[in-house]
Amino acid sequence: MKSLMKMTLIGSVVVLALTGCNEKNAVTEPAAISTPAQKEAYAMGSSFSTYLKRSLESQKIQVDNDYLIKGFTETYLGKGQMTTEEIDKTLNDLGKRIQDENKARIEKEAADSIAAGDKFRADFAAQDGVKKTKSGLLYKVITPGNDTHPTSDDIVVVDYSGKLVDGREFDSSYSRNEPATFPVSYVIKGWSEGIQLIGEGGEIQLVVPPELAYGEQSLTSSEEGKASVPSQATLVFDVKLLSVEKTPAADEDKDSAAPAQAVKPAAKK
Repeated sequence: MKSLMKMTLIGSVVVLALTGCNEKNAVTEPAAISTPAQKEAYAMGSSFSTYLKRSLESQKIQVDNDYLIKGFTETYLGKGQMTTEEIDKTLNDLGKRIQDENKARIEKEAADSIAAGDKFRADFAAQDGVKKTKSGLLYKVITPGNDTHPTSDDIVVVDYSGKLVDGREFDSSYSRNEPATFPVSYVIKGWSEGIQLIGEGGEIQLVVPPELAYGEQSLTSSEEGKASVPSQATLVFDVKLLSVEKTPAADEDKDSAAPAQAVKPAAKK
């Protein structure tokens, strides 16, 4: 944590000092880039700034930009006002504070997710056509499809969208403009169980409780505009099963389980 904090804070100072992007000294004119050396330096600064901005935001770090710049420039010029011991202690204390704040935030998010999920599942269970499996998975078959149902040994081709109970989308094959292909056994438990309830051409809505989804994990989406999945989240999937690719072992000997291919699907986090 200490080394990460040092790099994050020092890196922020460098970028802010180079670009002048602090609240009291905003950039008013774009930099004039006229030489290869200037272009290289600008590219490094831009890349570093993007990385640091994401790092600071992901760790919920808020600092005084003016003092970031002062700390860098004064120390660089040999006029630093803090000893190495003071800096180490301050950064260690900051790291502990951030850890404590993140822990409290995650615990609150989990409690909020549990409450929202419980209510959503109760409301969904009361709808016509909704059924519940022994595991706790809630589902509604929109279209049953044909008689070709996938098993845990098979590979499926699907179109789907995944949302939180508040309606925000966190994953979707539609946004990538192509169906997803993956082994049935290589996704979250609720997804794996639910897809086997319909045949090819079928559509189903799945409401997956956290114990059949990601549980205590919180996941950040890698896709721009997609929601992150908080800890203890209930997930809602709308799935269309386009085709089932039976494994050779499953066709030849249905009593023997063929190993799933080690290919992570888009729905897997």
